[in-house]
Amino acid sequence: MIMMMMMMMMMMMMSHRIGGGQARVRSLRRSLLNAELLRLRVIARFWDVTLTSNRRRDVASELAEAMTTLMAAPESSGEVWDTLSETERNVLLDLMIEGGELPMRVLVRRWGEIRAIGPGRMEREKPWRAPVSPVESLWYKGFIARAFDQGAEGAYEVGFIPLELRDHIPRSSEPTSHADLKAVGTPDVILSAGEALLDDACTLLAYLQNERVPSRPDDAWSTVHQQTLNRQLRHPDADRLIFLRHLVRRLGWLRVTDANMLRPEPESVTRWLQSSSQEQQRALVEGWRSDPTWNDLFHVPTLVPEDTGAWRNDPVLARKAVLGHLKICRPGICYAVDDFVAAIKRADFDFQRPDGDYETWYIRCAETGAYLAGIESWDDVEGALIRYLLDGPLAWLGLVDVGRGGETEALAVFRVSAAGAAFLDLEPSAPGPEEAAPIVIGEDFTVHVPPIRRYERFQLARVADWVTSPGKDSTSPQTAFVYRLTPTSLGRARRQGIPVARVLAFLDQATGEDTPLPRFVEAALTRWDARGREVCLERVTLLQVSDEEILDQVMASARASRLLDRRVGPAAALVKERNWSRLVVELGKMGLLPDVDVEKDDW
Repeated sequence: MIMMMMMMMMMMMMSHRIGGGQARVRSLRRSLLNAELLRLRVIARFWDVTLTSNRRRDVASELAEAMTTLMAAPESSGEVWDTLSETERNVLLDLMIEGGELPMRVLVRRWGEIRAIGPGRMEREKPWRAPVSPVESLWYKGFIARAFDQGAEGAYEVGFIPLELRDHIPRSSEPTSHADLKAVGTPDVILSAGEALLDDACTLLAYLQNERVPSRPDDAWSTVHQQTLNRQLRHPDADRLIFLRHLVRRLGWLRVTDANMLRPEPESVTRWLQSSSQEQQRALVEGWRSDPTWNDLFHVPTLVPEDTGAWRNDPVLARKAVLGHLKICRPGICYAVDDFVAAIKRADFDFQRPDGDYETWYIRCAETGAYLAGIESWDDVEGALIRYLLDGPLAWLGLVDVGRGGETEALAVFRVSAAGAAFLDLEPSAPGPEEAAPIVIGEDFTVHVPPIRRYERFQLARVADWVTSPGKDSTSPQTAFVYRLTPTSLGRARRQGIPVARVLAFLDQATGEDTPLPRFVEAALTRWDARGREVCLERVTLLQVSDEEILDQVMASARASRLLDRRVGPAAALVKERNWSRLVVELGKMGLLPDVDVEKDDW
């Protein structure tokens, strides 16, 4: 009988999904029409309504009209509210905070169950006299009703306050579970990414402009490309780079050439590079916040979610919730991560599972392989996700700074950065510099570019070779990117259709009106344009032997000779820097003990 009623209720209600779609009309009359006649009479006694009919349908209509009238009158609605216990009122206030309804499994977990009791047992036991929970008490007073909704994973039951009653119940503006979130001291190490991700996005785009990186279905890169790009990044973290590459592709900044190579999409990339730093950062943050294809839960290092097709999480929903909770934090003030996680657990337990389903998600612990199910796994799953968001995307994007007791210790504290405060509308955006610092050309043909001049750096990377980048922290002592003009870089520019005349014009403009382009630069580049490469400097290791015959033996060895660059005299040869340590091994196999005079860091 109960199951038949449940199915009828499902068919009568419109479709609804948590977090999306149109909410159903939860009318009082409709909810009472599905009630047993005995329960209707119990509700009528609580409301002091004299019924004139014995037909269930007529009783439901009569009772709904009377309850609506009573709640619409301030005096009588106040009297009804006062008859409820404090716990019952808290249940209703909790429901009002949630929009007037909750999945039953969530409502039951928070406030207790409503027993499934048929008419006969209801008549015998009279459960309204000794309810097992405040929810059950409100059920027999008509304040709470039940219905079925259709969610992404199927039908689920909800508990709700009928609309006519909801309009006259006091509203609590905010949950109070955050009240005890206290500030903590600043740790020994606090890392502020600042605009490092913007810089690395520029570096990534410049790399793809210059190099032949093939597009693959799995978005994988060769080891050579990964290692080469990593050396140029401010923060060469593998997970962060995966995130950045995904974000750049998601924002539509890449195209695939006819030769299946990845290249920046000129129009959108130029527009981003020429915008202000605040606009550049907001573009990346908004791209992540609204991206359903980047599933943060699947990137938590301590978790192994299994995509079985039987369950699905909503990463956008979880992000929105955590960003909302960050708004309780004062910008620039440190908070313990444990306290923040605990505050969300109290205030918004179901932030990523609004249907309250903690049983059907297939997630294993990365360390033990054990499945993490039930609400007892909240800290291992939801807690781990919050920590990942703080230490991962939110820190990478520069919205929060993170602190540890030491470089190798786990995440301990965080603070909302100035950029984070602006994005969360906690503070206005800080004004950018009135004028960007100029590009400086050194006497050794190096070009020093301030990080903020990303458009110029992208252009420079097409005509000059990268030398070094600032460190990963925004407080890094090195404040500029350094490139060098070389015959190799100018040759690359020529192949991209950029003549030396355009290179010189670009450098002249980039260095500013007050600093004319050095004459030696113009002379050297013009001479190269006419004559090609005339001089070459490279770092090598010099192999010297005491006797010409020894070098003859080394040159005759197939394994050793491959590691030599060229012979420069009877008893000397040049060795590529990358090969010298392997040559030591081969010389040893020949019975020769070399005296190695190189810097210790090169070992």
